[in-house]
Amino acid sequence: MGLGIHLPENVQTESEAVDLVLDYVQLRDSCRCSRCVDPHSKQRHFKTSNIPLLIRVRHARWDDGGQRLEVQWENDINGFDDSHLSIYDADFLRSTFSCARDRSAGHLIVDRLHWCRLRMEELQTWISYDDFVNDDAKFCHAMRRLAQLGLIFMKDIPDSRDMPEKIATRMGPLRNTFYGLTWDVRALPKARNVAYTDQALGFHVDLMYTNEPPGYQILQCLRNSCEGGESMFVDGVRAATQLRNRDQHAYDVLRRFQVGYEYAHDDHHYRNSWPVIETQVIDNKSIVQRVNYSPPFQAPFHSHSAEHPSSWSVEFRAFTRALNKFVTILEEPCNVFELKLNPGECAIFENRRVLHGRRAFDISSGERWLAGTYVDEDALRSTFRLLRQKNQAAWVAGAPV
Repeated sequence: MGLGIHLPENVQTESEAVDLVLDYVQLRDSCRCSRCVDPHSKQRHFKTSNIPLLIRVRHARWDDGGQRLEVQWENDINGFDDSHLSIYDADFLRSTFSCARDRSAGHLIVDRLHWCRLRMEELQTWISYDDFVNDDAKFCHAMRRLAQLGLIFMKDIPDSRDMPEKIATRMGPLRNTFYGLTWDVRALPKARNVAYTDQALGFHVDLMYTNEPPGYQILQCLRNSCEGGESMFVDGVRAATQLRNRDQHAYDVLRRFQVGYEYAHDDHHYRNSWPVIETQVIDNKSIVQRVNYSPPFQAPFHSHSAEHPSSWSVEFRAFTRALNKFVTILEEPCNVFELKLNPGECAIFENRRVLHGRRAFDISSGERWLAGTYVDEDALRSTFRLLRQKNQAAWVAGAPV
């Protein structure tokens, strides 16, 4: 059983008019009054299982010019008498009960903008360090672009090794790893990570061998006088979507096949596995959510079936063919955005969407020193949601970019 309501068009948030049927149990479960949710801790005082399945609406009316729905209940949760009144904001009802809900409940706080090289050249976003730290409006704009594009840049950063931490803290808590809260990218003898050499580094995602790879990465340039060493970025989500459009079978293979990653040295042994392409259903559509790809740390493949090696071989060959097609798309020059970071500049990017790499550099011609840190995906999503709540009109899909 449910309560039928009509929500009018909301011009400010570009929301269309919609007719909804609100399930009684779900509606009661959504009550946020002070008796149901502690106003200080924001935690609930009841369980969904407490709600009687035969709960009914005793009385419902619109207040505040149709912006608030007030509901009194019949056969309410044990301990709630007739004085209990549930009040629901119209925008809350739209985002909670409509199929066109607020996708911040999932992974998308704002619609992603897929990009190729030309598109990124057009849309690339630069913000000064001072504006990033001190101008809330410009910070909000930069975060919206980070949510859309997965990649933004900063300039005019003070010449200090402490800056990655200060930049990251504006967005959320730093992610600690065995590399430390922050780390340096410099060419070292007998390096335990290919990033700490002068070699070219192909497109990859960081820390694929961990259970929860970092959500976002900050890379600040401190020195870059060497020949070479250009940074390269590619929209992995767009590349995966291109693969789906070109070869659905290859796309499906990369969604299913698990690839292992490993970091094994004297003091650490990490191992995990992921499909190359992760998807999520949003608004009843399956979309590419993340890309997991890091060849330098790829572990040996293990046959899944010792009893039927031929079937494993067929499966593995299908995977390698699909992977080859995907990598070809990743590395197409029209998809690659390349630039040489200068001292005082940094890149901030979504680790499992925007794959990054670099060209080889000549350490005899100068010095290349980058410093970096990570922020978890949950922390940035929290920041995105808070900024969207405060600046709703600026975050809707149709707002100017």
